[in-house]
Amino acid sequence: MNAPEYLSEDRSTFAPPSKLYSHEAEYSLIGSMIQQPDLIEQLGNRLEATDFHHPACSELFRLLLAFRARGREIDVVTLSDGRPRLSDGQATLAVAAELVRNTPSAANAGEYARIVKQRSVARRVISAAHVMSQRLEDGEPLDDVLSQGQQAWMALEAEGMDERKRYRFVGEILPEAIDQIDTRFNRESVQGFDTGLPSLDAFITAICPGHVVVVAGAPGSGKTTLGLGIAERVALVSKEPALVFSLEMTDIELTNRALASVGSVPLKHISEGHSMADADWPALTAAVNLLNEAPLIFCDDASITMRDIRQISRTVKREHGLGLIALDYLGLINAEQKSASRYDQVTEISKSIKRLAKELSVPVVLLAQLNRSPNSRGNKRPTKSDLRDSGQIEADADVVVLVHRDQETDAGKSGVTELIVDKNRHGEVGVARVQHQGHFHRFVELVGSHYPSDEEVEMARPYKGRQYGKGRSA
Repeated sequence: MNAPEYLSEDRSTFAPPSKLYSHEAEYSLIGSMIQQPDLIEQLGNRLEATDFHHPACSELFRLLLAFRARGREIDVVTLSDGRPRLSDGQATLAVAAELVRNTPSAANAGEYARIVKQRSVARRVISAAHVMSQRLEDGEPLDDVLSQGQQAWMALEAEGMDERKRYRFVGEILPEAIDQIDTRFNRESVQGFDTGLPSLDAFITAICPGHVVVVAGAPGSGKTTLGLGIAERVALVSKEPALVFSLEMTDIELTNRALASVGSVPLKHISEGHSMADADWPALTAAVNLLNEAPLIFCDDASITMRDIRQISRTVKREHGLGLIALDYLGLINAEQKSASRYDQVTEISKSIKRLAKELSVPVVLLAQLNRSPNSRGNKRPTKSDLRDSGQIEADADVVVLVHRDQETDAGKSGVTELIVDKNRHGEVGVARVQHQGHFHRFVELVGSHYPSDEEVEMARPYKGRQYGKGRSA
């Protein structure tokens, strides 16, 4: 092609050219748009003039957009009439005619546009890295530079995506959807993960990829027990890696709780050591053997931010695969923007967690605290509006499970706990009543027991005279 191959000095620093720009694709894209002006609307909304590395192509692209906006006819002659010469002094007619003549096929214009856009994003990634490097050399705080850099990477990543992969017609999706229904019908695959508690699974059905399940409760209600129990089940039963972020407990404490839950060894015996009974040791050994091979992963960094959570989660998925993420708990996640109010911080963290679930296509079990509103109610039962710090948590959640145990009743004192499904985007809401086995740090199904209804609790407090089964592991 005879069109000039000049580069300005600042652009030439972005070598190697074979990786960071393609003048051939730029020439062919402009030639295609001149041949078929309808392509200007089809492809132009995905591009900017700055996406073109070659200055002549960038200038011609602006000219084409201006002509199209004014409704003017487009060909090499009309372009030349509108602007006889380009900024470098060349005749517009000669350059445009050469581009049209050498365009391989306007039918491939979409591919030319994809190449131009992705090379442009690659150059901007390098430019952003240069800026970050300079800011660090100038002494700016590392956290500030990394935080703004993370936002820049996410924006560039979105721009670099192939538009054809960002939407599909339903007719393209239907075969895949029917195949999934068929494999689930034949029990060749499952939609997601169960909780191990049939009474709760009756509402949730499955914890699916991309979903955020918020587990909330008052301190000591058992929300950590439920969250860790779900992660254990994913790792032990489904054999999928479960990544648990704990900002409140150490990884040793988490491991001890897993040993108690899996081995049916009292957590108090494990924590004290000296109180271990003879019957505890075989059970502990069995739990160790099970957990030793389980893909259960703990991170106990108390200073963690959402940027760290994203990075660690991506690394785990890339290197080991990833089935589920559990975060304990939202209120302890450090904000990246220190100057914002706590409401705004939690709002942004909640949005980031939802984006992470969709990006990695894994479910996230997010533990959260409640405000004090339930204490002022007669039955003390919480609702999803009691979630602490930000209403965005409720908005982003696919499922909200509220863990409630009324310690003023005999039922609550014996461990009977309500798992209130107060939001369920993909199913019904309701209440599952389960048994909290605090000494084993787990929830199990109620067996052969009578539990009080809401009306009984309200009419007679405290509630007395009922017997409860010991429960069994789900």
